[in-house]
Amino acid sequence: MHIDVFPGPVGPGRRTGEQREFRGLLEELALRGIDARFVGPEADPVLEAPGEEPPGAGGGAPPGRPAAEAFLLVGLGGDAPTDDAQLVPWLDRARTAAQTGRPLVISGLALDPGTLPEEAVRRLLPAAALVGLRDEASLAVARRLCPEHPGLRVGWEDALLLPRPAPARPPAQDGSTQRHGARHGPGDRQREQEEPVAPPRIVAAVVRPAGPFPPEQLARVLAALLDALVHRTGGTVTLVACGGGPADEQFAADVAALLRGDVERVLAGPEMADEASVRADWVLTTCFRGAALGLAARAVVLPVGPDKYSILSMNGVLGRWGLVDGVVPLAGLLTPGDAAWDTRAAVQQWATEAVAHRGALRAALADAEPAVREAAARWWDDLAGALRGRPPQPAPTAAAAPRGVGAPVVRALRRRYTVPEMPPERPTVTIVLRHREAPARLGGAVDDLLAQTFTDWLLVVVDDGGDPHEVDEALAPRREELAGRVTVLHHRRPLGLAAAANRGLRAGESELVVLHDSAGVWPPTLLQRAVAHLEDPLVADDGVVVPTRARLVAGDGVAAPADGRARADQDVPPDRPGREQLTLTDVLDGDRTAVDSPFLYRRAVHGVLGDYDETLGAAADWEFTLRFLETFTVGLLPACPPGPGDRTDGTSAVRGEVAVRDRHLRQWTTEHGIGLPLYLRRAAAQEAGALHRRLDAAEELALELLDVVRAQSRQIERLERTVAEKGFAAFWRRAWRSLRGR
Repeated sequence: MHIDVFPGPVGPGRRTGEQREFRGLLEELALRGIDARFVGPEADPVLEAPGEEPPGAGGGAPPGRPAAEAFLLVGLGGDAPTDDAQLVPWLDRARTAAQTGRPLVISGLALDPGTLPEEAVRRLLPAAALVGLRDEASLAVARRLCPEHPGLRVGWEDALLLPRPAPARPPAQDGSTQRHGARHGPGDRQREQEEPVAPPRIVAAVVRPAGPFPPEQLARVLAALLDALVHRTGGTVTLVACGGGPADEQFAADVAALLRGDVERVLAGPEMADEASVRADWVLTTCFRGAALGLAARAVVLPVGPDKYSILSMNGVLGRWGLVDGVVPLAGLLTPGDAAWDTRAAVQQWATEAVAHRGALRAALADAEPAVREAAARWWDDLAGALRGRPPQPAPTAAAAPRGVGAPVVRALRRRYTVPEMPPERPTVTIVLRHREAPARLGGAVDDLLAQTFTDWLLVVVDDGGDPHEVDEALAPRREELAGRVTVLHHRRPLGLAAAANRGLRAGESELVVLHDSAGVWPPTLLQRAVAHLEDPLVADDGVVVPTRARLVAGDGVAAPADGRARADQDVPPDRPGREQLTLTDVLDGDRTAVDSPFLYRRAVHGVLGDYDETLGAAADWEFTLRFLETFTVGLLPACPPGPGDRTDGTSAVRGEVAVRDRHLRQWTTEHGIGLPLYLRRAAAQEAGALHRRLDAAEELALELLDVVRAQSRQIERLERTVAEKGFAAFWRRAWRSLRGR
C-alpha cells in the first residue's frame, strides 16, 4: 500500500528527537506493509542524511511509484496550532481526501485549550477516520469539539523514541551469550576494572517559557536544581534547546550561565541534542519531548511545568509509563509546602529524594517498557487499518499500571498548584465574587482566577439581584475547568455590597478569604504571592494587599476625572519607596488601596471584628479596613514581583518612623476609639480643600492683575511712540523725507 505523509503543523527550528521520530514512523509503517512518502518542504531537512537524498524530496513521486491510496497527517515534533493559518495545509489535504474518496488519518495532534483555533479544528477532525491526540488534555478538547467522533484517542508517538529491540546474542558453548567477535578473558576484566567510570550524564532539555512566569525566574530555578543534582551525583550537565528555536537556544544558554563555576556544562546543538538525550542518566525538562526522550533512555526524569499546558502534556507522557502526576509546577518550587519554604530548600529535597529512589524508578521503567511497546504496536496496527479503510476499533485501556516510585516530595509540591480532580473539603482560600449586571466583567474575573498558579481555592459567586441566566451563561463554558470549585448564590433583590460579602463568607470554611468585585485584573501569580506572604513563619501580618490595575470593559460606564485629579477628600498620598505595610495612618490620610485592590486576610479575624456593617452601603469595605487596622497588621506587596536586582534604596529610617507613628496611633485608638482621628482627618481634609480653593482664587486674581499690568504697559508704550513722533526731531525727519520724495 502506498500513502502520502504530510508533516505539520510545526514551529520554527529543529526539535530534539524529531529525526528519530520520523524515521521510527517509516519503520512502523513498513512493518505493516505500507510504503510511506513524505510530502512537503517540512519533511526534507528532517529525513535528509549525509550522502543521501530524502525520499519524496520536493513532493514528486519516485519513478514508477503509483499514486497514494491514503493520506496520513502527522504532528510529530510539532507545536499545538495557535491560529487557522497553521492548519490550512492539513485542511487542504482533508478536502482532497474527501473529494477523491481516500482514507485520511491524523496522528500526533496537540491541542492547547488556551490557544485553540476552534473553527479550524472543528472542520479538520470529522474529515479523519482515526485521530491520534498527543495527550489526555488534547483528547478532552477534541471530544468537546466533536463529541460524536468514534475515532478519537491518544496516540503513542513518543514510543517511537524507544530504541529498537536488540537482536538476540548467539549462545556460547557454556550456555552464556556474548557479542559477535567479542572475547572476554582475565585481561579484559582487569582492563574494565582499571578503566575510569564515566560520570553520570545530566541533560537539561528546556524551552523558553510562555506562561505567567518570566524566563529569568524559571532559569534560576532550573540552575538551582541542576546544581543540586551535580552536587549529589557528580555528573556533567548538557543543556539542550528542546524547542529548537533561537529563543529556546538563548534560554538554554541563560540557564548555563547561572550554573556554578565548578559545574562542567555543554550546550548541545541540534545535531547532537538527540544523541545526548537518549544516553542520559538524568533528564531535567520543561517540555513533553524531553520527558519522552528521558523515559526512552530509562533515565530519571525531573519535569518542571512552567504553565498549565506543559504540565498536562508532560503528565500525559509520564502516565503512559505508569508515572502518574509526576510533574512539579514551577509555582510549587517558588513557594512550596505549608510553611513557604524557599526555592533552594525545595530543590535540595527533590534532588535528594530523586537520588534515593533512582533504582526503583529505573526498575519500574524497565518493567513498563514491554507494555508501552505493546500499546504502541496496537496503535500503529489501528492506524494501518484505518489507512486501509477499516473502521476504528475501541480505544484500549492504559498500558502501564500506576506506580508510586517517584520522589515523595513531588506530591507535596503539586498539592496546591494543580487543578484538583475534585474540590477539597476545606480549601485554603475562599474568593467571594460580588456580581450585579456585568456579565462581561464576571467572565473576565473567572478567567483571571482560572489562570492563577495557586489553585487551592473555592469561588463563591454572590448574584446580588442580577439576572440569574446571565450568571449561568457566563459560568457554563468554564464549568469543566472550574472542577467543582464554584458555588453560586442567587438573590432576587439587591442586598448591597456588605450583605453580599457576609453571605459569601458564610458559604465557605477556608482559612483565608478575599473579596472580588470583578473590577480589577488579577495577575496569574497574585494568590500565590499573597498566600506565601501570610504563610511565611517570619511574617506576623493577618492580611495582605496586592495592588492591581483596573479592568476596562466596554459598557461599564465608569470614567476617570477629565483632569486626572481625585477629589479633595480622597487624596491619596504619594507611594513611598519600599513600602511594605499598609498602616492606619495611610487609610486615615485617604489611601484606598485595601478597598480598591485584592485584600487577602485570615477568616479568624471576623471572630474579633464581626461582619461587614450592612448599614453603611458602599462604605462598608472602607469601614472594615479601619477596624482591621486598629487591631491587626496588613502587609503590602508590590504589584509586580521584585526582580533579582531589586533592593531597598535606603528608606529604612522613613519606614521606621512610619511604623512608630502608626503604633502610637493604634494604641491611642485602642484606648479612646477612632472617632477623634476620623473627625480630625475630615476636618483637615476640609481645611486643606478650603486652603486649596483660596490658593486657586488667589492665583486666578494674580493672573487677572498680571493681565491688567500687561495691558497698561502696552498702552504706555503706544503713548511714548506718539509723543516721540510729535517732537522737534520728528519734524525734521518728516521734512527730510518730503525733500527726498518719500
